[in-house]
Amino acid sequence: MSGEFLGKKVFFEDAVFDCLIVGTGAAAFNAALHLYGKGLTNIALVTNSLYAGTSRNTGSDKQTYYKIACAGDQADSPRGMAQTLFGGASMDGDIALCEASHSLQEFFHLVSIGVDFPHNRYGEFAGYKTDHDPLQRASSIGPYTSKEMTEKLEAETRRRNISIIDKSRVVKLLLDEKSGRAYGLCVLEKGECFRVYFAKNIIFATGGNPGMYRNTVYPPSQFGASGIMAREGVRFANMTEWQYGIASVKFRWNLSGSYQQIIPRYVSVDKNGNEEEFLSKYFSSPQNAQKAVFLKGYQWPFDPGKISGEGSSLVDMAIYIEKHVEGKRVFLDYTRNPQGLAWDKLDATAYEYLAKSDALDALPIDRLKSLNPLAYELYLTNKIDLAKEPLEIDVVPQHHNGGAEIDIWWGTSAGHLFAVGECAGTHGVHRPGGSALNSGQVGGCRAAARIAATVKADAFFTAGQARAKAEAALELFAGECAVAEKGRDVSAALAELQEMNSRCASFIRPVDAISENMKLVENAAEVFAMPEDLADFFALKEIQIMSRLMYAALDAYIKGGGKSRGSYLIVDSLKNIKDYLKGAEIDSLFRDKVLTARYTPEARQVESSFRPVRPIPESDTWFEQIWHEYRSGKLYGENF
Repeated sequence: MSGEFLGKKVFFEDAVFDCLIVGTGAAAFNAALHLYGKGLTNIALVTNSLYAGTSRNTGSDKQTYYKIACAGDQADSPRGMAQTLFGGASMDGDIALCEASHSLQEFFHLVSIGVDFPHNRYGEFAGYKTDHDPLQRASSIGPYTSKEMTEKLEAETRRRNISIIDKSRVVKLLLDEKSGRAYGLCVLEKGECFRVYFAKNIIFATGGNPGMYRNTVYPPSQFGASGIMAREGVRFANMTEWQYGIASVKFRWNLSGSYQQIIPRYVSVDKNGNEEEFLSKYFSSPQNAQKAVFLKGYQWPFDPGKISGEGSSLVDMAIYIEKHVEGKRVFLDYTRNPQGLAWDKLDATAYEYLAKSDALDALPIDRLKSLNPLAYELYLTNKIDLAKEPLEIDVVPQHHNGGAEIDIWWGTSAGHLFAVGECAGTHGVHRPGGSALNSGQVGGCRAAARIAATVKADAFFTAGQARAKAEAALELFAGECAVAEKGRDVSAALAELQEMNSRCASFIRPVDAISENMKLVENAAEVFAMPEDLADFFALKEIQIMSRLMYAALDAYIKGGGKSRGSYLIVDSLKNIKDYLKGAEIDSLFRDKVLTARYTPEARQVESSFRPVRPIPESDTWFEQIWHEYRSGKLYGENF
């Protein structure tokens, strides 16, 4: 390697970190704190932009943290919570048990650093019921739960003087060809040069991959970086499984909870400005429509199983048809009541909820202010007054349930490489609302424990050996990053790919397009014109790989007999979308299977297959035996 890559200088750092953490969201900071708490100070966080990312810049009406119930007389346990998580289908039971077992530990860690979760005068941290939750395990500090988590975790990180390497976009994960272990990162520093860092362990905590889609509810600053792992052959799980739901498009925000429970008007406007309350075309009565809208509050993710019987997800279908089939714009209006709203005819559950919440005001906007004033103020601070203007909406991606396949220590298929937070494929088809925040915290705790227990015994390469390996790897990588003076435009190629994914691989998935799109992404042009910003080039390459994984997994799922499930509807063709307004067949074939996908760098092909879920383990809870195993370190297994 001559010291140059794509026309820019490459610098190699001599020092070897015990661990590098990619990302600066809640999961990343928490991983750093747990490593530090285990005595590892030779660590650093690497980030493209310190204040970007989902956990710092997003939320909902009442953003949820999911944990074991710890108030009142509710009977709960790690195994009980694990069963709820595992019951979401296509989730590994050992991961579910880990997330449940550490949930209180991580919740109270957040409380201890100042995240202000509410409790009563006796110190009980009361909870509420969220989606797919049989008890009342959820807690919240309001719309900005993950934002405050991130800020408090960052403050603790800075208090310990843990290094943060900012303005450094990771473009290459370095894996040893023989052993398959991760040993370093190549970053694009401030867009000006490349720099290579070496580390005995690497944790990716980079969030989901909204860059795969045109419109999402993710903040504009969030793009995703899982493609960096995928390009090196790291195995992924459940790439087909996302969450999609109703969100505002001008200011990106989930419209769940209070925004629906106060029963606003749903309005579509055609190109001539004609307005229509369109739900009346899809529901047999105003009362059925209003019940479905209310249920959208805690059944927010689209669910094909909730279309039939005029269920809550028929609302999502109606939005899709009005906007993407009929070509209209769709809005929520909080200034007037929907037609036919009458308290004496409203669904009993909805009426009781609003009455107990003292929110039976005359207009939706007043009900919102009574029920959740923070939800109103949130939009006001973003220069949208719901008391004066309608809110344009769509059904968009909100969370990726899939990601890098992990073991019980959040280790990936590559040695010494971990994935925590949304980039880890911890979830199955369904998950309780708020379980993602818990999963990100637990993942950092588990990965840090494994790293700390094994790092001293790790026989790492010498600095010279690591550099030689990195130079060879970058030389090969340069050949894959073909650029030419008259190649294809990067921005246009990325926009085209995002549009295709939004049209055919979002919450509506037409069978007749999946195989065709898979071939398109497989045969995408490899030569691109050198863009002004090299980061755009690497972003495109990552999304190409992730799209290949997604379409290969989708193709395998459909050809294997898979049906609609989770948060997506499989249709024969977009032309007959209205045939599914009465519902669809829901998958029962693959509930106990995990669908994996892996890009093989050598063959440049994607392989996808099913494997059985790992069950919830029957663990030994005899204290003396556990104490012995813990003190000896045997619980961490063999060294890497």
